Amino acid sequence: MKALPPPPSTLPVLTQQLSMPLDTPQMRGLSDPERSVVVAVLATLLMAAAGVATKETSDDGQ
Repeated sequence: MKALPPPPSTLPVLTQQLSMPLDTPQMRGLSDPERSVVVAVLATLLMAAAGVATKETSDDGQ
């Protein structure tokens, strides 16, 4: 019986991680509604960067 060949070696996957400080003095000074808007815009930006399609809404929220 023949021995199995060793598994092919794989190259290490290089990953990059984005670090975003979200608890800055500027963010701490926002009201809850303002902070919600900022978080939603950041989420949309990150999804766009990842290539995820997002549903666009009008500026008046309708």
